[in-house]
This record gives sequence, C-alpha cells and structure tokens, in this order.
Amino acid sequence: MQKNNWRTNIENKISNFAEFIFDNRIKTLIAIFIIVIGSASQLPRITFDTSTEGFLYKDDPQIIKYNDFRNQFGRDEKIIIAIKTDNVFSLNFLNKLKQIHEDIEANTPYIKEVNSIINARKTTGDKDTLIVEDLFANGIPTNQIALQEIKDFAINNPIYKNLYLSEDGTFTTIMITTQTYSGANDNTNNIEEFDEFSDDFEQEKSKSDEKLEFITAKETNALIKGVESIIQKYQDENIDIYIAGSPIVTKYLQSTLVKDMSTFIGYVIITISLILFIMFKRLSGVILPLVLVVLTLITTISWMSIWGIPITSMTQILPSLLLAVGVASTVHLLAMFYHKYDQTHNKKEAIKYAFSHSGLAIAMTSITTAASLLSFAFSSIAPVSYLGLFSSGGVLLVLLLIFTFLPALISLLPLKAKALDNEKGGALNGIMSSIATLAIKSPKSILSISIVVIIISLALASSMNFSHNPLHWFPKDNKARISTEMIDSELRGSITIEVVLDTKRENGVYEPTFLNAIEKSVETIYTFKDKNYFIGKIVTINDVIKEIHKALNENRDDFYVIPQDYDLISQEFLLFENSGSDDLEDVVDNRFSKTRMSIKAPWVDAIEYVELIENIEKILKQNIGDKANISVTGTLPILSTTITKAIESSITSYIFAFGVIALLMILLIGEVKLGLISMIPNLTPILFGIAIMVVYSIPLDMFTILIGAIAIGLAVDDTIHFMHNFKRYHLEYGSVDKAIRLSLKTTGSAIFVTSVVLSAGFFVFMFASMSNLYSFGLITGVTILVAMFTNLVLAPALVKLVVKDIK
Repeated sequence: MQKNNWRTNIENKISNFAEFIFDNRIKTLIAIFIIVIGSASQLPRITFDTSTEGFLYKDDPQIIKYNDFRNQFGRDEKIIIAIKTDNVFSLNFLNKLKQIHEDIEANTPYIKEVNSIINARKTTGDKDTLIVEDLFANGIPTNQIALQEIKDFAINNPIYKNLYLSEDGTFTTIMITTQTYSGANDNTNNIEEFDEFSDDFEQEKSKSDEKLEFITAKETNALIKGVESIIQKYQDENIDIYIAGSPIVTKYLQSTLVKDMSTFIGYVIITISLILFIMFKRLSGVILPLVLVVLTLITTISWMSIWGIPITSMTQILPSLLLAVGVASTVHLLAMFYHKYDQTHNKKEAIKYAFSHSGLAIAMTSITTAASLLSFAFSSIAPVSYLGLFSSGGVLLVLLLIFTFLPALISLLPLKAKALDNEKGGALNGIMSSIATLAIKSPKSILSISIVVIIISLALASSMNFSHNPLHWFPKDNKARISTEMIDSELRGSITIEVVLDTKRENGVYEPTFLNAIEKSVETIYTFKDKNYFIGKIVTINDVIKEIHKALNENRDDFYVIPQDYDLISQEFLLFENSGSDDLEDVVDNRFSKTRMSIKAPWVDAIEYVELIENIEKILKQNIGDKANISVTGTLPILSTTITKAIESSITSYIFAFGVIALLMILLIGEVKLGLISMIPNLTPILFGIAIMVVYSIPLDMFTILIGAIAIGLAVDDTIHFMHNFKRYHLEYGSVDKAIRLSLKTTGSAIFVTSVVLSAGFFVFMFASMSNLYSFGLITGVTILVAMFTNLVLAPALVKLVVKDIK
C-alpha cells in the first residue's frame, strides 16, 4: 500500500529524539529542574487583581479617561456603610453613629475622608454672610427643639436625599473615600495634604511622577478589614449594618478567587489521580503525568509573576486547565508505552515505539490546542488575553516536557512489566468495536441525527443572552451581594457613572449658560429608567451654587436656583471658598475650568447600561454642545465597555481558532476535503453546548464566552488522534472499514479516558462558590463529553461516507 513519506520521516525523527533523551537523561533532568527552580523563585511575587478596571488594558481609552479622572478628582469608588434603624434622629442612635464615624476616621488606614450626616455640609447665611459648617458642628444637642431643627433641615435638604438619608428616613450612610494613591509613592501624601485650590497644589503635583501608582488592592483590603472590624463592634439588635461599594465587591471576588483556586487544584489532582489509576493500574501511571503537569503549572505561573501579570477572576481557571490538558496529552503516549513495555520488557524500545506511534499526533494536538487558546490573545479584555497567552504557552511547555522530561524520568524509574492480557481487551474495547460497527453500517443515520442537532442548536443560539455582572457571580446569600442589593434598593444606587465637563478655559464653569445646560441635562437623565435600573442621585456643581444662592437670600427655598449673572456666580463661589469648606475640590478643578457630574445607579447587568450610557452622552452633547468637552467614565462605563469589547473580541478569537485549526487539520491529514470535514465533529459539540445554555437560561458572560475556543481546541485533539491513526491504517491496508476498526481499537480507549480526564477537570468548577465558574465548568465539561461522542461516532461515520477504499 501507499506510504506517507513526510509523516514517516517525522515519526522516525521523533523516535530518534526520544532515544537521544533516554541516553542523556541525567543532563536533561538537571537542565529542566534548573529552569523550573529558577522560575519558581519568582512565585512569591505573584499578585491578584479582581478590580473592575483590571478587565481592560492600562492603555485602553476608557482606562486612560478613568485615570485622568482619578488624578483630578480622586477615587470615585466609595465604600458605603448603610445603617438601618427605627429613628435616625434619636439621641441614642446619633451618639452611636458619631462613635462609629470617629472610630473609622481615627483607626482605619488609607482613608482620605469619612462623610455622614455627622459632618454633612450645612450651608446657611444672611445677606452677605455665608456660613458653611457641619450639620452637627456644635455636637449632638440634648435639647429636643434643637435636635428637631437639625432633623427638619436634614430631611428637607435635597443634597442629603439618597446620599446620607434614605427617602423614608430609616437608613443613613457613612461614605468612605480612600486615598487616591498608594502609600508606596514617596510624595503621594504631600500632594493629598495640599488644598487643591491653593497656589501650591499644582506646583506640588507637577513635581510628582505622572505615573504614580493608585492605591493598591492590598491597601484597600487593609482599609476594608479595619472598617469591618470596627462596625462589628457596634452591631446590635437595634440596628442592621450593611457595607457595599465597588471596593467591597472587588475584595470578596479576590478572597473567593484565592479560596476556589486551591480547592480546584486539589479536586482536579484527586480526580485525575483516580482516573489514571483506574486506567493504568500502575502507580507510575499516576505519578508521571502529575509530576509533569505540576512542573508545567509552577513554571507557567512563575512566567506570569516575572512579567508582572496578576491572577484575575479570568486567569484563575489556568491551573485547572493546564492540569487537565497536560494529563490528557500524556495519556496517549503512556498507553502506547505501557502496551509495548509489557510486550518487550525494554524501556528504550517501548519509548521509541510510543513516540513513533503517537509523538506526531501529540505534537499536532498540542499545537492545535495552543493555537485555539492563543486566539484569546487578540482579546481587548486584558485577563482574557493573558489567559490566552499563558495557557497556550503552558500547553506548549507540556509538549516540550512530554518530549524531554517524560522519557528521561521513565528511563530512571523502576517499572515492572505486566503480564499480557490475552483476552480481547475488556469491556471498553468491546464498546469501541460496537461503535465501529455502528459507524460502518449506519453512517447516514448518524449524520442525519447530527444535522438535526446542529439545526436545533443554531436556532436556539439566535436567542442567546449576553451578561456581565460580577455581583451576580456570588450566591444570593453572599454578604457583599446582600448589602449591595439592599443599598441599591433603599438608597438608590451604590456605583456611579462619572462625567467630566471641560470648558477648556479658566472660570468657564461660572458661565450661567453652561450651568443651565448641566441642569437641563440632569433633569432629563433623571427620567432614564428600565425595569432593572434607575437613576438614584446626580451630584453636580449646581447643587453647590444653588445651596449658596439660597443661603445668601435669607435661606428661602425659592432662591434654590442657579443665578443668571456671571459675576454673581463667581462672587458666591468665592464666598464659599473663603468659608473654609474644601467640598468644591470634589466637583471642580482649581481653575474652575473642569467640573464633575456623578450619576449614582444600582449595580445591575452591564449590558443594560450600554444603551443608558449612550443616551447620557447624547443628552449631554445635545444640551452642552461646544461649551465643554465631555468625558464619560467610572465603574459603570468600564463594566459596559468590558462586555462590549468581550463580545467583539470573541468573534475574532473564534475565527482565528477555527481557521488555524482547520489549516492544521488539512496539513496533518493531507487532504483539504477530509480536513474540513473533520471540523464538523468539533463544531457540533460547541453548538450543542450553546443550546444547553439557552435551554437552562445560562447567559454568555465573560467566562462562558471562553467555552467555544477552549472546547474546539480540546475536542480537536481527539479528532487528530482518530484521523492520524485512520490515515495510517487506511494507507497500510487500503480498507476504510478496517482502518476505522483499528483506529477505534488503538485510540478509542485513550480518547475515552482523556475526555473523562478533561471533563472532570472542568466539572470541578461546579464546586465553586460563584455561579459564573459553576456554569463555565458545567457547560465546558458537557461540551467535552459530547465532543468525545462525536469523535468516536460521527467522525468515523463521516469518514465512511467520504473516503473510498484504496484498490
């Protein structure tokens, strides 16, 4: 029969290389351990990042805008402590609130300011006299008349509403603003100590490094830990305390990530060990793959540390992914090695045979898996891109270690050959024989059923929903989720959309037409709502000027308006600055050229905010026109940008993965038609997985969007092993039927075991406490099992229909 010369030549070279490693085992192992140990020395430097802005690259336009905002106005992510009580203005509660406020202010690190009704701004006046003081500037009065006056002022103050007090008066808040910059920066504290409206501020700021590091997750977590320990002291049966805000969600994500990662790795190792022992019934069959993948994992994570890439909520799947893929890649080789070793009792001969038989297929499967994972590297989402880069690098490292470390270690281990099993091969081989018969006799029926599944899956895929809501990754009884949802409900939002309006000229904010445009925009934006979101609070420079104007006009409510005279506005702002209050720095720059609009909203799915943010930008442009440049940023815009870019990037990733793998399949098989047809068993499981997601209302989120590229990269491995062996036997014997039977006999069991190993590696994620990982593990595991079925049943049926016997 015909011979495939290039294939035979490569297989011979691989066999010779294995022999070379066998003969130079000590040198090989020493070199490998030097590299691994050298890399592992960097592991302590690994960091974690679960922040909202961590989803995007540092040079992303949205992040650049966000950093500019933080450099100007400080950190927008507040830590919100909401306290529910029967009567906010009871003497006992106010004293307790004051204690909590002062305790946090005095005993918590990295805090810039703490605000509550205790020190809420109270602006009053008489003609040319403006008085700006804290609401309880003179302490908490014991006189009920004085206390009632303060209460009346507070509940009638529009600024306090949904900021410090809920609409029904049963909730009050303590708002914590963290330092903007990390304490690790030498001159950070100097900058933040200066009054922004002083002449020295800009001079001091210009001296600082433009790339100062913002407050770190470690510092923020230390702050949160301090706050949580303090509020725990004051919790009693008379009050309920909730703590929320983006930093809280980020902290809980990080702690859950660290906990789940260690759980996943442990479960994967235990599960895979059991499967390997059942398959090989040898201790070496468990130790060899696990040592190989552990070395891979240590080295890959070390690479991340060396390059300064943090572990994120996305890259946390990397260890389990590499463990499953690495073990699956070694199974085919070890199966052939043990089979030959039991026959010959000669390690070198068995190693050469195993690499000659499976080396090329393993190389191709590793390359296709790496290519599929590398498709994520083109993503605009930073953690997804890093997952693609380091997972593909890890897969190639597995390949390198299989070709070097594995034969070297095998040569040193004391292995006992087993007595040959003279039976037909047991139950699994019987199943493979039955599958071969089914594929040979009923290929059209198999194809017809597959086509029906594909059509139904495509129909269901059209109704797929997208989602990006990190808060809903937590279970419903999670503390951070409960607190956030409570504050969203009772205080009308916990995160913000931030807008910076830059007039591009000094004192441009004084223009009445500009302030009127802001006011008109605010009125319209308040009307924006959907079934899940609403606009809870909008804070602008207008709140301050209206408050000043009212105070300077005998505190009459009808003067709570924007003055329509430029000079009067500038005079009133000057009076406010001279009053001693530094509140203006939160909403305007020191040149009065830029101002900030903070739009508070609830934490719901980012998909729902895409249209809202577009409408906000539209209204602002329509009303403000050329009066100012408009920059929309903050937590919500970053979340909506993240999911938008994830959807766009996933299209590129899938096209790249499919294209590269199809080309590699054609190259391996040597026929365009057969190579393209071989992709059908790989695409069918993905479509089936999407159908399952739609049926069970699982959205396509930041994790499930990865399934397609991961699944096709793993499923194609089985296709390559089947097609590689089919091509070998078809050229050798000329019979399609015999080639199918022999291919399933020699590789069917290995395909079954590797599929079980891989699916088990992903099913482990179902033990995660977060729903996104549960869904990811479930659907990926199911998809891999379906891929096993299509490669064992559909692939042989397609071959039977397309390929002819060689005469």
